Amino acid sequence: MKNNYSFYKGHETFVAKVRDLEKMSYHRYRPVMTSFLSPVEWSNIKDYLDKDTYCYISGGYANAQRRMACISPFEIEPDFDFDCLVSAYDARFKALQHSDVLGALMHLGIDRDFLGDFVLLEDHIYIFCKQSLSEFIQKECTQIGRCPVAFSICDGRNLHFDNYEEINVNCASLRLDAIVAALAHCSRSEAMKMIHQGLIKVNDVVLEQNSQLCNNDFVSIRRVGRFQFKEVCHQTRKQRLVLRFLQFK
Repeated sequence: MKNNYSFYKGHETFVAKVRDLEKMSYHRYRPVMTSFLSPVEWSNIKDYLDKDTYCYISGGYANAQRRMACISPFEIEPDFDFDCLVSAYDARFKALQHSDVLGALMHLGIDRDFLGDFVLLEDHIYIFCKQSLSEFIQKECTQIGRCPVAFSICDGRNLHFDNYEEINVNCASLRLDAIVAALAHCSRSEAMKMIHQGLIKVNDVVLEQNSQLCNNDFVSIRRVGRFQFKEVCHQTRKQRLVLRFLQFK
């Protein structure tokens, strides 16, 4: 078990839950499943498990952002308890957004932890969800926005979807206010105001004060989007930094 303090701070409840699941798996001597985890959570979960514990991770398709973890005291071929649902829809009603799908499902009283990725293609919507919710969604989710939908189970394993694009931003420094200003196309004073208002998350934790980003940190800006900082590409002649980010769709 590694001591990943930079992740642990702000995620104490998650780490405690993971350790409880690990104890349960050994006590009952069977695999246990987490709910769907954010990229920050599933990419760090193994740091908080014993080195002899097996941990398998899947979100249903290759580029999934939200994934489940299967924790087991012995080696297995994991059978993850999620389904992939698909529905055709007519984009002439409206080009649906991720927020439209999430809003429709939240309106049904579904916990976000039980939902994986939503993949929106030109005329189809794919939803990954806990198997226990699959029948409920098929029955109750019949409209998203103004678009009629009818979901059924499908095999999403061969789904190919690039859920991000690479962008370069020109930034004064690695300070959070400078980066938020560059990503949100606003002034640094406006970025500082957004930080103080709790509109910015770094690695799923709301920050209300300035900080400096590290490689692979996730930045979420309310009403703007979600990004992952990958690297400093180079420095310009004016001593500004060109940074590479992934911007998630």
